[in-house]
Amino acid sequence: MLGINQIYAQQSLDSFSSIGNLKNSNFRLNSLEANTTNYNNSKDWELNISTKSILKQTGNVNLNTFALSKKFNKHYLYARFSPGMIQEFVFGSDEFTVGDSVQTYKTNLKYNEKYGFGYSFNFSKEFTFGFSLRYFQQSFSEEFPTFFSNDTSTIIQTQKKEISKNFWRGDIGISYLPYSNLRLSLSSINLFVNNDYENDNNDSEFEIKTNSFNLKQNKDVVLGINYSPTKYINVDVKYETNNSFVIGSNFGFEVSNSLISFGISAFHEKDQTPFIAGIQPVINYSNELFSVTLSYLKYLSNKNEFKTLNKFRELGIRSISNNSYNSDNINLNLNFALSFKNQALVKILEVKILDEIYPTQSENYISKPFAVGKIVNLTDEKVSVKPSSFISEINNERIYSPIVSVDPYDTVDVPFFTIISDELVGIEKRKIAQTNFYVTTISDVPDDEIKKPILINNKNSWDGKVNNLRHFVKLDIDYSHNLAKEILQKNKNNLTETNDTIEQFENIKILFNSILKNMSYVSDRRSTSDHVQFPNETIKIKGGDCDDLSVCFSSILEGVGIQTAFIDYKPNNKIGHVCLLVNTGLAPSEAKLITINDRKYFTRKNVTGKEEIWIPIEMTIFTSFEDAWNFASTQFYKEAIDNFGLTKKQVEIVDVY
Repeated sequence: MLGINQIYAQQSLDSFSSIGNLKNSNFRLNSLEANTTNYNNSKDWELNISTKSILKQTGNVNLNTFALSKKFNKHYLYARFSPGMIQEFVFGSDEFTVGDSVQTYKTNLKYNEKYGFGYSFNFSKEFTFGFSLRYFQQSFSEEFPTFFSNDTSTIIQTQKKEISKNFWRGDIGISYLPYSNLRLSLSSINLFVNNDYENDNNDSEFEIKTNSFNLKQNKDVVLGINYSPTKYINVDVKYETNNSFVIGSNFGFEVSNSLISFGISAFHEKDQTPFIAGIQPVINYSNELFSVTLSYLKYLSNKNEFKTLNKFRELGIRSISNNSYNSDNINLNLNFALSFKNQALVKILEVKILDEIYPTQSENYISKPFAVGKIVNLTDEKVSVKPSSFISEINNERIYSPIVSVDPYDTVDVPFFTIISDELVGIEKRKIAQTNFYVTTISDVPDDEIKKPILINNKNSWDGKVNNLRHFVKLDIDYSHNLAKEILQKNKNNLTETNDTIEQFENIKILFNSILKNMSYVSDRRSTSDHVQFPNETIKIKGGDCDDLSVCFSSILEGVGIQTAFIDYKPNNKIGHVCLLVNTGLAPSEAKLITINDRKYFTRKNVTGKEEIWIPIEMTIFTSFEDAWNFASTQFYKEAIDNFGLTKKQVEIVDVY
């Protein structure tokens, strides 16, 4: 029993060898032996099947472990069933000679880890904490002779004593990532042990006798360092405070979106010779769907040395899968992705809604973001992010915004744009809608998503910016074209004797007098400036305010190719006003054909850059075209020119096209 305190074993030796590193794969490439903290890069659900072949038992391949894991948010759960993590010893204890034969009585020792469970929580990109629970089954039996005598002979019968000594083992661990390529870990061995004895013989002496056969439960600590000097080279070291260690390295390369890695590790144990007790080469192939790991454990010590029961009682074992009695073996590990959820490379920290949605202004949202999201790169590599959004009230499908590149661990602002489907523009009522924001990196499956409420205005809503009145002009342009064409056709005879040079001017006059003569001024129904009628609505109700009437007449003129612009009067502390500026198509030298008053027109460039004569028209004066023109020109020169309104930005001219 004195030798027990000298028993050491490398308990953190892993069937995956050193292949499980920081960058190798999105699969879990380590076990509870090597990773008490359960730190991993798994995506979602994962299945692992491990087989083991002991080389001295030719052709014997056993199912070693069957494990299932699940990652959700910052939590990770792992469970395994271990039918193959079993080791049995049979020793001859006593011999008796009966007549000419020798009877041998055996001591049978059987060890099995039945179940293993793990949980971890990722506090941040630097810290992960986890724990594991493992259930071990131990059974010991001993044969012994019983003598019965009669008058003529002595009879020897074989009897057996059995006892089960099962226990739970609990350990904790923490990992720390000070740098993107360096991970430090600290975990326990046998921190918590709960024993459960079952002695069918009720023999306390036998129970005490078998105590020396228990798996040793010495408490120790494992220190780990994992370092990647380059993307595909990794070094892993684990040191146990019982003066055992394992050190390994591997390297990999990519082939057609898959990763192939090679590695080797060596380990030292105090109870095995030579100093390096064994080596473990390994090869791994990983892609998005599965991972295959093949490792070979080669012991450098003499495993054929005969070991007696007394020697075993003196030394014992601490690990089922790695001890001085184990033989060379081959391990095959298969990992399968049970879902195709990508590992999140980026995360949405917040989304800020910049403005309400105005369906009529759909053109704006193609070039101007309606929201901005703040996202963070969770990795140590530069990633390209595809932002997208979906608003069911205005989108038929997810709308993608321009791709944004994000540096390692950097945080950036990402703009979200949208496109309003044509059939969804005509929204009748304002409503609050939920907007889904997504960020995607590798595949079409979002890395992260978030929902935010947004106000969707109705089709007549307007944000008060005169520049956006042009959308009401354009959306009803077909109706306006047909109406203007019909009016001009009816007045064709009145234009036969008109000078071709001023034909466009005459068309403006005819259209105004035909449409505006039956109009009346009607204030916005909500006494605000945020409701604008479409031209067909204004014609139908025969009235509107300055916004409605300016939009209506602009659309009618634009419908027959006459260029227009809005004059936006926005004096300080006064209610704003809108009227129309119309291109007559006349050159500056031809202005005298329509007026000799140079304050009744304004010279500016048309869409092609040519200088032409423009005239202002007040849309709320319905008596005649001349009255509307005179009033508007007087106001325009007073506010825009004399009072320097254009210079002071108190008067602005906004082209419709």
